[in-house]
Amino acid sequence: MNAGFAMLEAGLCQVHNSTNVLAKNLIVFCVSVLAFWLFGFGLMFGDGNSWFGQTGFFFQAFETPLQNGFGSFDSLQLLYPNQPWLAVFFFQLVFAGTAATIVSGAMAERVKFWAFFSFSFCLVAIAYPLTGRWAWHPNGWLAANYNFLDFAGSTMVHSVGGAAGLVGAILIGPRRGWQGYNPDAIRGNRFDEAPKTFSHYSFSLSILGCLILWLGWLGFNGGSAFSISDVPHIIATTMVAGASGGVFVLLLRGLRSQKPALSLVINGILGGLVSISASSVYVTLAAAMVIGAVSSLCIILLEKLLEELKIDDPVGAIPVHLGCGIWGTLAAGLFANQLPPYINEPIARMEQMFAQVIGILSVNLTTIIFSFVFWLVIGLGIYGLEYLNNTLQYSEKNTGFESQNKLSNNNFSKYLHLARKALRVSQAEELQGSDGTFS
Repeated sequence: MNAGFAMLEAGLCQVHNSTNVLAKNLIVFCVSVLAFWLFGFGLMFGDGNSWFGQTGFFFQAFETPLQNGFGSFDSLQLLYPNQPWLAVFFFQLVFAGTAATIVSGAMAERVKFWAFFSFSFCLVAIAYPLTGRWAWHPNGWLAANYNFLDFAGSTMVHSVGGAAGLVGAILIGPRRGWQGYNPDAIRGNRFDEAPKTFSHYSFSLSILGCLILWLGWLGFNGGSAFSISDVPHIIATTMVAGASGGVFVLLLRGLRSQKPALSLVINGILGGLVSISASSVYVTLAAAMVIGAVSSLCIILLEKLLEELKIDDPVGAIPVHLGCGIWGTLAAGLFANQLPPYINEPIARMEQMFAQVIGILSVNLTTIIFSFVFWLVIGLGIYGLEYLNNTLQYSEKNTGFESQNKLSNNNFSKYLHLARKALRVSQAEELQGSDGTFS
């Protein structure tokens, strides 16, 4: 999955940004491994209450290896009775890494490397496992009280990544020149310059990334099955939904006599795959085709909405992952069938839809709040470090920051402004394609 995201994002971004885009997609999985081992897996599956785990942090750091017991993860005996629990850790780790990688695409070409690095750690260590526990732990409040359905992560993985990326994209602002945007202009005049045209690096890389992701999705969804005999049906619905998304996005543009961009077709396929993740085991192939078709409409409408709201998303990560993640979770409530051992009781459709809405709202709002706090704290931390560095060098040349006395003023908008500027690369770095670390 990370290989697919790396190829996809690098291909859809500008050529001079390919190095830093690839670097972020490489390091994000390294960060995810450590964050999920240290804190995330314990918060998500450790023994605790319906809100968060309280045991299992940095497990087996000093214990004898190759022990077969479940240790601090009693829930795993119920969820995965015939599997080694460290295999479960690896499988869940890939989900966590995917959520973090989504953020990279939404903020590509203008976020500092160390800002993204720090945020990825916070997301995987805290926000993602916390909300994941609510739906995927047997005692999680969404699972236990509402029977919330999200088989393989339309909301728990994709919406979480999309919502975090949305917050970051809003805070950091568009790329310089996108719709005439100038981050250095005064508020109210930032979109007054001549718009810049952004060219893609390589559609060959993007299509390769799409196909790698499609292949990875078969393990993503199929690996969530309780039994190997259920995997063929899951793979079939996943394939149909992805294909449906790609075909219907072409048809919808064709009905309006418009030539579709190849990137739109790629995102149509990915949108179908995101949408079916919540219900791939629960639904028929006909329902999978409908789910994929509607996802293509979501992408077209949401891409237009983001343009109107002046939110720059270079690779379409927000419509694909947040928008289609929400639709896919609603579709699980609309089309899911009673299917033991996954769904043991008859489905009361209105009650199930209510449960889906509760899950969507609670997970996404929580992610948005956490993401805003993380970005703000990280931005202020970077500002403080860079200000200290400039002070020690007895130079204010090209710092781009306001004087220190503004920081002492208890004014939230000033703190927010400083954090936003600190998260973004400098003008020179943005123009040459550097994220402040890799050139």
